[in-house]
Amino acid sequence: MSDIKKKLDFLTLSHKELTGSDISNKICKSYIDLFNQIKNKKTLMIAGSQGSGKSTLSIQIKKYFKKFYFKNVVILSIDDFYLSSHQRKQLAKKFKSNLFDTRGVPSTHNLELLSETVDKLKRNKFPVYIPIFDKVTDNKKKYKRKINEADLIILEGWCVGSKPINIKYLKKNINDLEKINDPNMIWRTAYNKSLIEYQKLFNEFNYYIFIKLPSWQYVINWKYKQELGLRSLRSDNNLKKKLYLFIQYYEKLSKWMSLTCPNFCNILITLDKNQKMKKIIYK
Repeated sequence: MSDIKKKLDFLTLSHKELTGSDISNKICKSYIDLFNQIKNKKTLMIAGSQGSGKSTLSIQIKKYFKKFYFKNVVILSIDDFYLSSHQRKQLAKKFKSNLFDTRGVPSTHNLELLSETVDKLKRNKFPVYIPIFDKVTDNKKKYKRKINEADLIILEGWCVGSKPINIKYLKKNINDLEKINDPNMIWRTAYNKSLIEYQKLFNEFNYYIFIKLPSWQYVINWKYKQELGLRSLRSDNNLKKKLYLFIQYYEKLSKWMSLTCPNFCNILITLDKNQKMKKIIYK
């Protein structure tokens, strides 16, 4: 069996195991080109809105690098560094906005711990212990992941790599959450200011992949599908209603990233309405 055939078969099977769906040889070949492009990188950020496939791509890279490059990849999900529900309530008191009760925006992560973890990994200070956040219970799990090697460090997450929002766009009310619950811009101003502090962390990574959605309207359906999987459910109307409200917390920064990140990312992946990769653009 040829080397390319082995890689195509591996990616086809791996994608099926991760997503439950098939993938074409054309897309597999695009991924092989992408993986070859990043195979000598030491640090990498991957960002995209909910349901864009950033976590799946990260896992594919991890599996592929182990199989064909004999390299150990460490995936850091920014979601695993969310503050606990109790800590976010304290944050809400500090900023005088109950919107901080809900995880998501910059400042609701333990930025100090995440930065320390990245630093240890880069300096090979093993073992490194990484927290795991349970989105169903909305709190950290009691156990952690133990890491002993790292040839490539991937930081993935919905807001990873974002630049602060400009004041004109920040002031614009783009949904009911902002209009009704943040009329004085306390919440959005605070998280945008916090995003400035995230830039030092983002600068620790020298390569950036951004996954762009065709439209924000697809996010709720993709997020719903993802959350059903976490709960081993086939449908849940109450969950979908809650997600419609929940996703508004992410809307402004996600749309801002869709407008700006394609201008400075190293690799831009565009998706179609079916969550399938449409094109990979190398900058």
